[in-house]
Amino acid sequence: MEVICAILTALFGIGFGIFMALHPEDAIALHSRRRYTQVPEPTEEYIRLTRLEGIVVSLLCAVLLVVLLFAPQ
Repeated sequence: MEVICAILTALFGIGFGIFMALHPEDAIALHSRRRYTQVPEPTEEYIRLTRLEGIVVSLLCAVLLVVLLFAPQ
């Protein structure tokens, strides 16, 4: 059961990382929508960092998924 939950979490992380990499402005809006009523426009560097963060999250979750699927039981 724990392995199934970990695999689902890894798949969710991969999906969210891809979402962050492809749509960084929307990912930034998800993060800051609850805190402020007037959100300033994100800078290009912040968008680039968010895109990079999405790629890193996807890669880490993909590695976790491979380890969970092919680890000896």
